[in-house]
Amino acid sequence: MSCGVTSRPPPGQSLLVRAPFLLYLAILAPHIVVLVLLKHRVEAGSITVTDLTEQIHMKKYVKTITIPLLGGLFAWWFIRRLDWRMVGLHLGEAQIWPLVLAALIVNLTMLSRSLRWQVLLAPSARVSLRNLLAATSIGFGALFVIGRTGEIVRPAMLSIHEKLRPSLTFASIFIERIFDTATIILLFSINLLFFKFPAASPVDSSTIRLFRLVGLMTTLGILTIIALLTLLRLRAEPTIKLLETRVLPLSPRLLRPIINFVQHLTEGLSVLTNIRELSATILHTIILWSLIFASGWITFAAFDLHFSLSELIFMTGFGVVGSLIPTPGGSAGAYHAVAARSVELLGVEPNLAASAVIVGHLIGFVPPFLMGLYFIVRDEIHLTQIRDILTREGDPHIID
Repeated sequence: MSCGVTSRPPPGQSLLVRAPFLLYLAILAPHIVVLVLLKHRVEAGSITVTDLTEQIHMKKYVKTITIPLLGGLFAWWFIRRLDWRMVGLHLGEAQIWPLVLAALIVNLTMLSRSLRWQVLLAPSARVSLRNLLAATSIGFGALFVIGRTGEIVRPAMLSIHEKLRPSLTFASIFIERIFDTATIILLFSINLLFFKFPAASPVDSSTIRLFRLVGLMTTLGILTIIALLTLLRLRAEPTIKLLETRVLPLSPRLLRPIINFVQHLTEGLSVLTNIRELSATILHTIILWSLIFASGWITFAAFDLHFSLSELIFMTGFGVVGSLIPTPGGSAGAYHAVAARSVELLGVEPNLAASAVIVGHLIGFVPPFLMGLYFIVRDEIHLTQIRDILTREGDPHIID
């Protein structure tokens, strides 16, 4: 790896090395505390369903405020520590044609995702690749504009084009997320077991041990989830019958979408028990992540930064953690702060690291956004269509 070397940061900055894991805790802890407290209050009879609904709405309100605030703090930390004159110089020195190639590869990832999505939907419906590509591009464009809330746009778009139940398309996206999450976490954690930091890296031995411990624990968690989902697939009929006996105290209008989602989820999970479908999905996942890593490597090469595959996996793992903060602009702020820090941990000067991360983030989202914009104009898509399709779960004209 050829790159600018940075000096060891002050002791006070060593905490930033642990940022991804602290971020995990910051996201998970409030949800766990709220669920435990509500569980005890419901069991004690000190809270009614109406009170519970009001608390859920309040939690959403708090989340609406907290997420932009947290993203803003990350953005502030990212911006204030940089010399923007140097950042501008690094941006001006970047090679254009490698960046164009990286952007083209990003668009190929949209096609790769669409092909894999087609495989995941195959047990339930035959879907046009053209409509899959349109829905995928529009969905990723929505992520760039409105953040993680845009996750619902992609399956909703496919439901509009193919007249599929939202529960079916949402279940397929859920399964896709399992494959992607399992892939990057397994790669990241296994990579950490053998990863060697450059001599100029500020990471000490205790932090390396922490990285590896968290990686192993997360790997075990992902494997456990996959095992539970496989069990759900094998016990699909009893599970659905249990829900149909009104085990949940919900009205039929609310219960039916849940039953449909579980039913379509178990159908999609057949990929875990069907060797042919599993092999095809794994192959498409390998191709997808190979394209993602290729685009990242070429982007860094445009800044004369040459990383190994192991280093790319390390940085991608950090970037995924940063993208967990669902701020608009594709997790802007949090992603930039965490991803840039991971590049610095490999001995890259902060301003150069920030320049490469800024451009890499734009390359990852702008090409799909433009492609999605084309499909929106071509197909005359309106926001009201998304709202309408989400309320048509019981429509008999929609395909199961």
